[in-house]
Amino acid sequence: MDDKDKKIIEMLIKNSRTSNMDIARQLNVSEGTIRKRIEKLVNDGIITKFTIETTSSVDAIVLIKVDPSLAGSVIKTLKAEYNDIYEYSGSVDIAVRLRCTSLDELNSEVDSIRNIHGVINTDTLIRLK
Repeated sequence: MDDKDKKIIEMLIKNSRTSNMDIARQLNVSEGTIRKRIEKLVNDGIITKFTIETTSSVDAIVLIKVDPSLAGSVIKTLKAEYNDIYEYSGSVDIAVRLRCTSLDELNSEVDSIRNIHGVINTDTLIRLK
């Protein structure tokens, strides 16, 4: 990964909807070059998801206790679905940050996490401010 790739990633982090043409103009390269570089970054697993955030959302942290023998499997499953995953030592093994459009969506996501094989318990903290 070179400096141009890093700049592409920085631009997409700031705004995942930035067009290839806009990126190309700012980096003084062709749109095709940007398209190929992004494709390579995706294929190499460096870029894994393109996401958006909304202003009307419910932010929450789901604290997860897992069966230690299944921790790797649980983490792999979570990484396939969520971006913000943190591993801890102590009474909580994993924390997942969720951004949902409603409490119903949050409830559905938490239910999905609870149904992952190896999850023992969850505790959900909803951001108030």
